[in-house]
Amino acid sequence: MAPATVPRSRDFFLASLLVSYPDDEVTSSLLAVAEPLREHEGAGPLLASLLREGADELRSRHIDLFDQGKGRTSLYETEYGRMAGLGKGNALADIQGFYLAFGFQAGDLGESMDHAAVELEFHAILLLKELFLAERGDLEGVAIVLDARRKFLADHLGRFLDTVAGRDSVKADPVYGPVFAWCARLVADECAALQVQPAPLDFFADPSAEGEVKCGGFQLPVLPS
Repeated sequence: MAPATVPRSRDFFLASLLVSYPDDEVTSSLLAVAEPLREHEGAGPLLASLLREGADELRSRHIDLFDQGKGRTSLYETEYGRMAGLGKGNALADIQGFYLAFGFQAGDLGESMDHAAVELEFHAILLLKELFLAERGDLEGVAIVLDARRKFLADHLGRFLDTVAGRDSVKADPVYGPVFAWCARLVADECAALQVQPAPLDFFADPSAEGEVKCGGFQLPVLPS
């Protein structure tokens, strides 16, 4: 497990950066890795756009696709499927339960806990925690983190990223299309490795189109620091 964990965690941190709103801090981080990642399948088109057109154009593209554009695709999980509307509070509480169990501070990215960038970063941290516990010989801790990864993928990230990547407006975009296609494959590979099969998640552009709300939750044990 150990040799593969660090590269996978690094990929999830990169994915979190790529889907974030490209503010000054994010663009500075992207520019710092632009040269080694210029041929990267997911990052390459975004970095090329940033270098060619500048941060303002990239921000405008991000806003049009994910925030204010016609037929926008939300990057917030609780705007999707049965979690939208009345079920949002329950879904957020479930996500927060994961974060609290592992001491993860979602506010560091300046986004709500259900944002794609936050969820991707959380999975990256779970991978690092699992590696750390394995190196210490803490088999119980490894089992707890592994169980959390499976459940978080099944209930949240594994359903969510694939839905975002599958939206027509995202697939058609020359910059963010490759980003989300790569991110979705990254998550899908984790699901396959852990034998997780997330249920499909629909996007309701009109809240009145939601179906029956049905949410559940569970609590994870807090690992000792």
